[in-house]
Amino acid sequence: MPKIKILHLESAMGFGGQQIRILNKIRALREKNYWITLGAFPKSEIFKKACQMELKVYPLPLKKRDLKGIFAVLDLIKKEHIHILHTHTSWDSWLGGIVKTIYPKFALIRTRHVSTPIGRTPLSWLLYNVFPHYIITTGEAIKNQLINYNKFNPKKIVSIPTGVDLAVFDPDKVKPGLLPPNGFNIGMISIFLEWKGHKYFILAAKEILKEIPHAEFYIVGNGNKRARARIEKQIQDFNLQNKVHLLGFREDIPQILASLNVLVHPSYAGEGLPQAILQALAMKKPVITTNIGSIYEVIKHRETGLIVPHQDPQAITEAVLELYKSPALREKLGKKGRKLVEQRYSFAKMIEEIENIYNSCRQ
Repeated sequence: MPKIKILHLESAMGFGGQQIRILNKIRALREKNYWITLGAFPKSEIFKKACQMELKVYPLPLKKRDLKGIFAVLDLIKKEHIHILHTHTSWDSWLGGIVKTIYPKFALIRTRHVSTPIGRTPLSWLLYNVFPHYIITTGEAIKNQLINYNKFNPKKIVSIPTGVDLAVFDPDKVKPGLLPPNGFNIGMISIFLEWKGHKYFILAAKEILKEIPHAEFYIVGNGNKRARARIEKQIQDFNLQNKVHLLGFREDIPQILASLNVLVHPSYAGEGLPQAILQALAMKKPVITTNIGSIYEVIKHRETGLIVPHQDPQAITEAVLELYKSPALREKLGKKGRKLVEQRYSFAKMIEEIENIYNSCRQ
């Protein structure tokens, strides 16, 4: 049987956990001798990053509502004899579905990365239940939502959470990257989007500093410029410029996590299973978060982290203060979190499960 040829499409312009997962998966499967590549808009962040990583990437007109993308994807599939087209966002999934209708000689896979509800409409039925061979979700909660609420075919849907490279996120080997260490370090690692809850992190920081004056706060990530500008203004309004540090996009996430005492992830909508949470657990760091999306699958309250109500800065404040006052609790949560990732959320396990899906498409 000839080698499977896989093309990923990503039409999003920004760069966050979803795009990191795509690139890491492509790189890992290329190292296992798969023919796998990416198609993206040439001005997108994932296109630039793929080039930096020396991954094969095709420049395609994938901007939303640009119908030229249909013919560009169709031509590429025919030229390279693609066996599997793997899509990730709404627009590239529509392109993939339309192309498959025209030229049905490949398997179509869609990954659903977020838990935002999908409407029960004929178009949604077509996009999720008719076009794809498989839908991959990043958590069981998203899978259950698609089956129980949308009534999509459960035989098509499989949950494959993002895995963590345990050799990279090794708390016994990684050295802190935020030097010199200064006080009690509290971090948030997330793309700037409104529903990620940055403003509640800042509101909590203002109150935490009243009890822990030597605390330092770090926000890692880029994203929506308007969302970032609102957070910058909030920091200025509270006069926290010397206490809240916006680090932008960083490659050294293991080193940053090694520097933190606590990770806060205050999302209130849209989440699948955030990579930052799993990475923090792998680094034996206590996590404070909400129960949005599939987060509850890994964060069990007072076992692997602390769950707080969403959009509640006072609850975040109280949770941080509890962890600050209890090194024993921080250590307990960290140890149990690492054990959970080792057992269920390794990068190797994720790649193995994706390989099984790809191979089943050729049978």
